[in-house]
Amino acid sequence: MVEINPSRCTGCGLCAENCAVHAIVKNGDGTYRCNKAWCFACGQCVAICPAGAPSMPGLEEPVDYAPISFDLDPGILLNAMRFRRSIRRFTGEKVGRRELETLLDAGRCAPTSSNSQSVGFTVLDQEFETMRPKIWKAFARMAQDKGRKLLYRRYESYLAHPSQPDTLFYGGNQMIVVTSETRPDGGLALANMELMAHALGLGALYCGFAARAIDGDPALREYFGITEKRNLDGCLIVGHTDLQFRRTAPRNPARAVWR
Repeated sequence: MVEINPSRCTGCGLCAENCAVHAIVKNGDGTYRCNKAWCFACGQCVAICPAGAPSMPGLEEPVDYAPISFDLDPGILLNAMRFRRSIRRFTGEKVGRRELETLLDAGRCAPTSSNSQSVGFTVLDQEFETMRPKIWKAFARMAQDKGRKLLYRRYESYLAHPSQPDTLFYGGNQMIVVTSETRPDGGLALANMELMAHALGLGALYCGFAARAIDGDPALREYFGITEKRNLDGCLIVGHTDLQFRRTAPRNPARAVWR
């Protein structure tokens, strides 16, 4: 929770004005304190204070704002969003631990409802080859249950050539499974990670079929920690790719209603 150092507090009141739950209250001497019963630890008071009076002990040290390392050119950012692509050809080269941790950092920085920070990440790495056939079997059962013959043929092709890149993981051998207690939270984390993968020069793929297969299999749900209260938000396959795109792909205009 938030602590406010009275010796640093100048009494400007910016923290109290910005507090969404009115947890910052004024002392008799003009300084401010945090009512911890109301605070939900969003950290905005830490970020906005000119004097650095508020702190959150036990958490990471905040990074001071500097335009050169924080500000993004809107045009460059939009081009990065335009240029990102779903990748379905991975080389099989493993992504390093440091890069994976950078992806997780991007995911945990995404906004969450009421600052719940309930998003969880399972990095399927060392156990990928053990879980790959289990996810494929769950996919096959799903295809059969829904009468999707073309999808089931994918499974048959995988069985015929199990050591070859398949049409579920596409040669990828690392996957991040994202869960949360509020579905939009995990989706926002996935979007952050996918953009970061692009920035790192990696390929990434939202694997909806893997997510549906996992969500429909009790054993896989247990393995990935999915419960009635914890939702499966998505699966992101990450890896190196030898594809090199030359331009953006065309998109439809925004479906916007101006009122």
